[in-house]
Amino acid sequence: MGTRTGAAAMAPGGGRRWPLVLPFLAVVAGLLLTAAPSRADFHLMSIREVYPGAANDSYVMLQMYSPGQTNLSGHQIVVYGSNASTVVTTFTFSGGVSKGENQRTVLVADDGYAAGFPSGPEPDRTHAALNIASAGGAVCFVSIDCVSWGNFSGSLSPTPGSPASPGGVTAGKALRRSIAAGCSTLLESGDDTDNSAADFSEQEPNPRSNASTIVEKECKAPVATIDQKPANPTNSTSAAFTYHSTPPGASFECKLDAAVFAGCESGGIEYPGPLSQGTHAFQVRAKEGSETGVAAKYEWKVDTTPPVAEIKTQPPDPGPGNSAAFTYSSNEGGSTFQCSLEPAGKPDSFSPCASSGKTYPDATHPAPFADGDWVFKVRATDPAKNEGSADVFEWTVDNTLNDVTDPQTTIVAKPPNPSTSPNASFGYESNEVGSTFECSLDGGAFVGCDAAGVTYFGLENGSHSFQVRARDAVGNLDDSPAGYSWDVAVPAFEPPPILPPPLPGLPSSTIEPKRAPQTILTLQPAAVTRDRTPSFRFRSSVARSSFSCKVDRGAFRSCISPFTTKTLSFGAHTVQVRAIAGGSADPTPAKSSFRVAKPKGKPRR
Repeated sequence: MGTRTGAAAMAPGGGRRWPLVLPFLAVVAGLLLTAAPSRADFHLMSIREVYPGAANDSYVMLQMYSPGQTNLSGHQIVVYGSNASTVVTTFTFSGGVSKGENQRTVLVADDGYAAGFPSGPEPDRTHAALNIASAGGAVCFVSIDCVSWGNFSGSLSPTPGSPASPGGVTAGKALRRSIAAGCSTLLESGDDTDNSAADFSEQEPNPRSNASTIVEKECKAPVATIDQKPANPTNSTSAAFTYHSTPPGASFECKLDAAVFAGCESGGIEYPGPLSQGTHAFQVRAKEGSETGVAAKYEWKVDTTPPVAEIKTQPPDPGPGNSAAFTYSSNEGGSTFQCSLEPAGKPDSFSPCASSGKTYPDATHPAPFADGDWVFKVRATDPAKNEGSADVFEWTVDNTLNDVTDPQTTIVAKPPNPSTSPNASFGYESNEVGSTFECSLDGGAFVGCDAAGVTYFGLENGSHSFQVRARDAVGNLDDSPAGYSWDVAVPAFEPPPILPPPLPGLPSSTIEPKRAPQTILTLQPAAVTRDRTPSFRFRSSVARSSFSCKVDRGAFRSCISPFTTKTLSFGAHTVQVRAIAGGSADPTPAKSSFRVAKPKGKPRR
């Protein structure tokens, strides 16, 4: 019982795909003549019978699914007491058993077995400590199959499900697996439901070893195959199926979801519904005489909810008509999209467009677009073929904005050269209104900088360079950035002289006062930021200084670098930092003034 793992998932004991596995086993059987047997052989066995004897005559019987599955070396049978924490004994196979035909068994018995079953077959293996109790317990063929009964409690892997014989196994009876799920005479994958109460029942003991005569007769239950079925997923709330049997001529039983199997027409069956949203399962099995085949199963999902498309990026409004690029998304994975672009007032012209976005001009929309109002729409269709309503973006095309001239950038404010300050502020402007700016310090990468200017803090002594370039509203970039170079030469701090105490009668005013430390900000937010918890770094002109910080109208409180504020409200703020050394505080604290801006709004619909 239980789900098989590892090699078992590829064998009848796990996935149990008989039409694929059995031909493969035939090939492997030939290879075994010259190669070592596969360690996966044991996966094609299951627990067939357990006998809890009262006089040391207990036994466990394993049964094969296919011929020759007897390479058991190193694998184990574990006997449990009344719970999963109590291991009564473990038996480990020291080698395989002789090769046997399909449906042969392997018998492991206690040392009193011969006395209890004097006419029974000789066990394949004997284990003196088997000691299986009838009141309750469990037996596992490790990693492959488990069965529990009576008062057993706890979790095992694979799961044995609900215990068989809840009151304990009747004296003299054995727990035997039912093999009537598909073929009533052969042990099959369908005989294992991971539930001991369903798979096992009390029967007369029938011990058999690998040398026993095969008593099961060969049989072949008809196989049902589903031919036509609904799409998965689908938005249809009805479902129709057709199927056939191999060999032909069998009758059929069908079921939908939690219903019970009931007779159904040989040609097919239709469920008019309406079926609810969600996953559904259809099963059909073929019957011929007393034999019932294993059910064929199909699962699918009914989805009638349309997806929601959302435009993510769009052209400027107003903007030139030389191009228009859009990106968009859907709230349902796997959706496809249709897009439409037309002048306002014209009928929509939806056609398929890529999930990565849509860029115009294309074959049906040559550039430049005519001046006036334009409308872009996008809608999504989910994998179940539900089509959602369109998201819409309207904007004005103004071809006077078709600018192909690069803007020109000018620096209008800069530090002196040389500069005695570790900080440097720059102002700049463009000859085109609405430009944005990108700045570079000391040959670094160009990054966006505020149109109002930029300040760099905590620069080291030495040569420095600054560049700034403008980008106009339609994306043209100044390819000859404005630049400035200067030297920073911050004077070294000279500690105050250590003076002797005043002589008697000497006025105290002649003693030179201690020099207060200076505070230097090395990191602060831009003048306009969307960061509501900005960080600050700072240092002092005096070694081993301490610091205190003040946010807006609050009091100065002890702080260390870096210092991060609590969440600030939107609007203007001021942070001050002062260094403290030798009992003196910086009388001119370093100050940072900035504004926390709200996020930009969503695109116009």
